[in-house]
Amino acid sequence: MVTEEVRTIPDAVLVGRLQREYILPAAAPACLDGLGGNLAYAAAAFASWGGRAGLVSRVSADFPLDRLNRLESLGFLLDGVHAVTEPLDSRYFRAYGEGNKAYFDNPITHFAERQLPFPPELFGYQPRRKYCSKTDYQANSFRVTDMPRLFLEAKAAHICPIDFISHKILPSVLKAGMIQTLTMRACTCYMDPIFWEDIRALISDLTTFAMTDVQALKLFQGRSVDLWEIAEHLAGYGPEAVLVQTGDGTTRLYDRMSQKRWILPAYRARISDPTGMLDAFDGGFLAGFQQSREPLEAALCGNISASMSGEGSGPYFLLECLPGLKEMRLQVLRQQIIAA
Repeated sequence: MVTEEVRTIPDAVLVGRLQREYILPAAAPACLDGLGGNLAYAAAAFASWGGRAGLVSRVSADFPLDRLNRLESLGFLLDGVHAVTEPLDSRYFRAYGEGNKAYFDNPITHFAERQLPFPPELFGYQPRRKYCSKTDYQANSFRVTDMPRLFLEAKAAHICPIDFISHKILPSVLKAGMIQTLTMRACTCYMDPIFWEDIRALISDLTTFAMTDVQALKLFQGRSVDLWEIAEHLAGYGPEAVLVQTGDGTTRLYDRMSQKRWILPAYRARISDPTGMLDAFDGGFLAGFQQSREPLEAALCGNISASMSGEGSGPYFLLECLPGLKEMRLQVLRQQIIAA
């Protein structure tokens, strides 16, 4: 007989940010005060492949309970979601222009340009300060006490972009349990030459490490402009695989175990809202890796999740895909893999 405690062990633990999103896509209706944040997109993508996700995040004390209640009703485990007393702004604004160029400032201007009423909830909003300390905790920085003990009995985990100190602490916390697969997406704030000496220790316990080409080139400024060389160098610090993604959705995958290089093009989808696509990739990748233990197969699943996320708005769109759609797209993408 399965006990109640066993039933609440997630298939994977995902750590990141939950936010209240105000998104103005270039070619889709505005999405105002909806659930968002990198954790929401990654978790929804993971769940869309059949996995049960345990979420760990810090939210503001006034974070709407109905957002969390809906997540719980859909089967997400929220034991690790904590409302904090410190000042924490959970609002997030992004507007898209021509070519899906993203804008993060001046929400009043963007609403006015589109002749949309300005949401009163956005008054006083300021974009998050790009600050990354090696020692100082922020309100949304992970604390060891945030992790439910039961979550450490999961077999896999993913760390979304948070900040340097969270990424420094989390691998050792997660590896202290039963976690066998640990993936992480780089945080832009520390992909900088200033943090060069810290990167090895940061990623040494990871199964896979993902980043954008812009982040990779920034970190290796003055050292290399070759993305394959960068991926191999970072894989030498410990990860089984390193992924580098470009703005057009192409994924470069270096598999250290097989010493193979793969190029995976993005699935050709009609993108209406790019918000959360990289995070959806990460959730799909984690699900694929759990099922196959193959980085290449996992990256295919990630690309499919990213394409599906971009076709709609908000993380819940990922849970509404037609049966068989993911499998059909996988068949298409498998024909497009390039061995580099």
